[in-house]
Amino acid sequence: MEEIANRHGLKALVPVLRRHELPAVAFALGGTPGGHTRFGSAPLLPPRFEWPSYKRRPLGFLLQADLAELRPLDCARMLPPSGLLTFFYDIEGQPWGYDPAERDGSRVVLIEDGPLVETRPPRRSPLSPAGLRFWASSTLPAVGSRAYDRLELDAEVPDAYFDFARDFERQGYPARSGLHRLLGHSANIQGDMQLEAQLVSHGLYCGDDRSYLDPRAAALDEGADDWTLLLQLDSEDAAGMMWGDAGMLYCWIRRADLADRRFDRCWTLLQCT
Repeated sequence: MEEIANRHGLKALVPVLRRHELPAVAFALGGTPGGHTRFGSAPLLPPRFEWPSYKRRPLGFLLQADLAELRPLDCARMLPPSGLLTFFYDIEGQPWGYDPAERDGSRVVLIEDGPLVETRPPRRSPLSPAGLRFWASSTLPAVGSRAYDRLELDAEVPDAYFDFARDFERQGYPARSGLHRLLGHSANIQGDMQLEAQLVSHGLYCGDDRSYLDPRAAALDEGADDWTLLLQLDSEDAAGMMWGDAGMLYCWIRRADLADRRFDRCWTLLQCT
């Protein structure tokens, strides 16, 4: 961090930034799909697995990560030590996640044991199958997040922070790769997603300002900090991924649910410019 901070004239801010950084498991697409970790191809599933659907169409398969392989990279020890963490999403409809009715527009499944078979999706996926390369990384708060608000309370943040944070987080990624990761801070494009996930998961529609003015929102606000980023999946043309207008998908989960492996309680949000 120090070297990049020096280039941006932020050497004095490093001790504060160290208090606000979060570890993540970054990944990039590339190579031939194979093994238990895969993207956009055919996941490994139990023989009688019921493929999830939404609005009478099957969800698209995003990726599957072998958590045993990722264990050495999970510095926060937040992920289960083993199992295949598998992500599905309505790639065709691309629900934004601000409507409680969109709960079934995505699904996260942890496959822990038993026989597995390579299962082709019911519909042809627009994603280009690829292998995945993972590495340990570190992340910093993004504008629009609750974490950034806390950073501003801790120090005066100069404009140079934004270019610095971009360069800091892009370490390890190939030049044309999206900013994909598990855990860490979210790279917000719009506003706070922790409160949005908290409200919408409690039945409040967040497609406009009315829910944020609802008396129930004030009571729910404290619980927003319980939500943590599980997956951030960026747009990437070469992989056939375009979320809205060059946006990102973010899968959120409460820390307690992550510890209890309740991945059925995840909530997926989409943001774009």
